[in-house]
Amino acid sequence: MTDKLTIALAQMNVVPGRPRLNVDNMLNMIEQAKAQSVDLICFPEMCVGGYLLGDKFLEDAYCEELMGYNEELLAASDNIAIAYGNIHVHKPAEGYHPNKDGRSRKYNAVYVVQNGAYVERVRENGILPVGVQPKTLLPNYRFFDDERYFFSLFDVAIDYGKELGDLLSPFSISKGDQKIPVGMELCEDLWCHDYRAKGEPINITKILIEAGAESIVNLSASPWTFMKNNARDRRVKYLKEQSETFVKYFYVNCVGVQNNGKNMITFDGGSTVYNEAGDPCILSTKGWQEELMVIDETASFSSKKRAIGNTIREKYLAIYNGLKNSRNMLGDDPHFVIGLSGGIDSSLVATLLVLAFGKDKVVGVNMPSQYNTAKTKGAAKTLAQNLGIEYLVLPIEDMVKANKSVLELDGKPLSEFNLENVQAKIRGASILSNLSAKYRYFFTNNGNKVEIALGYATLYGDWGGAIAPIGDLTKTEVAEMCRYINEVVYGEEIIPDLLLPDALWRFGEEQIQPTAELKSNQVDPMKFGYHCALLQAATNFQKKGIEDIMAWYVEGNLHEKLGIGLEMMLRWHIDDPTEFLRDLEWFYDTIQRNVFKRVQSPPIILTSKSSYGYDIRESILPVLKTKRFKALKEIIQKMDKYSPANQNA
Repeated sequence: MTDKLTIALAQMNVVPGRPRLNVDNMLNMIEQAKAQSVDLICFPEMCVGGYLLGDKFLEDAYCEELMGYNEELLAASDNIAIAYGNIHVHKPAEGYHPNKDGRSRKYNAVYVVQNGAYVERVRENGILPVGVQPKTLLPNYRFFDDERYFFSLFDVAIDYGKELGDLLSPFSISKGDQKIPVGMELCEDLWCHDYRAKGEPINITKILIEAGAESIVNLSASPWTFMKNNARDRRVKYLKEQSETFVKYFYVNCVGVQNNGKNMITFDGGSTVYNEAGDPCILSTKGWQEELMVIDETASFSSKKRAIGNTIREKYLAIYNGLKNSRNMLGDDPHFVIGLSGGIDSSLVATLLVLAFGKDKVVGVNMPSQYNTAKTKGAAKTLAQNLGIEYLVLPIEDMVKANKSVLELDGKPLSEFNLENVQAKIRGASILSNLSAKYRYFFTNNGNKVEIALGYATLYGDWGGAIAPIGDLTKTEVAEMCRYINEVVYGEEIIPDLLLPDALWRFGEEQIQPTAELKSNQVDPMKFGYHCALLQAATNFQKKGIEDIMAWYVEGNLHEKLGIGLEMMLRWHIDDPTEFLRDLEWFYDTIQRNVFKRVQSPPIILTSKSSYGYDIRESILPVLKTKRFKALKEIIQKMDKYSPANQNA
């Protein structure tokens, strides 16, 4: 609500590649808004066809199809103004004005329509189409590829020899005889601090306010990450601090799931109204769900404090909603077959599938060989019973013997390692993939982020699957989520406690340690807890290389930088410089040597600020040891023991 307009924020589920579905949803929400006397309804960025469409944006025919829905929305705009996001293929009246790749110039744009017409700006420029505002700042990091597809408003200004302010002007929204100027932005236009020109941030909000905007609307397709709403609050506060005057700021975001082929990316909404102080004052009450927020004369614009989230709860919600909304990728009624080893990872994935889809949509399969213990077989059966899912036991020992017999016809025996891989491939390729085809179900990849990083899985075996629900969770987070599901979601022990370690990743005699069970007495070679923290540093948005870890070790603050207790380092003998170096080189070298596996991995549901898949883009390269690495190694080799800088740690 400005002092003059009733505004609705339409936090809608945007389904990529389903424009008919999206537009029907929009038309329904428009009718709801009209029934509540809304003057302006605002939808998210790229809400017509979806934001993450890959190279579909390079197909003019596909883009023209999406633009074809503009006519329906134009027709629906009688007695209401509508702002929404869609692709715009710009065909200038004269001159050569392509995209930077020579293809047709395309904009990620805001469309503003009212009473069957495109809304004019306060000051038209003769360059941009009436009622169409391109995105100014195009993100080109993480999984964002805006510059691959779209032409920015900043580049339009350069092309035509104009200042950005010449092209940025509020739209004149009509209410009775009045014309109310409303500034329109798209998503990244809010995050302007790091976009620079002439030594200053490219502050679209400031330009629009100085051009007379009485309110700002930001249409977003902003993916969920932990504490994203709080980060967004700080950015709006920054905009306020950079402006001599500030106005009410309306932020509308989508919900649902979109994907780039290698990552499934969730959107939690978080639509918010900010007051003139730059503080959040009206918050969406439905995270991850659709909501029509109507801000009228009854609204209060008093500042509010946003609650600090619980990390593992939010990551659980991201995976749960990622799975639940994966129908737009996997089909309307997906069923799953899952290998249940009796371990913690498959137990968590099976539980998540049941929570998202129901017990009738999941079949658990235990595939024991001679190495599987009664404990793990019992744990798998107990979990299946607790979840109420169909449970199959398909022993593989005869298949292992048959494969061994055939593969040794050349007279050369298989090694123990070869036989481990044979078992994994039988389980994945011969059984799960064939059951998947037989039932017309999908099968899942149950690997966690540490296993994916270290390549601790077999190609064409347990590396396969249609989706990797926990592929962005470290093993520590897997254990935390299991506890959360038992204690909070179910309120009882569903995932067996015998799979869950203590805080230092120790197990009692009756418990089950993480193991692939591909040979006798096998346990996973990872230093869980410590390696989890190490991987988070290595894959964070601000990535830390092996040299950074070594420098922290020399400085005595490694445990603090990694966010773990000194006890965790002692538990894994990392206080011994020799063991630290041996383990660290193995860890980083193994990650690099397994890129070839990761580029073949199934889509991963994103839960961190840097996920394997397409978020982290890797080339298959040899391991390189830098000069700094060698110098730090010499220093550490001379150390007697890790010496904490803070002796009270």
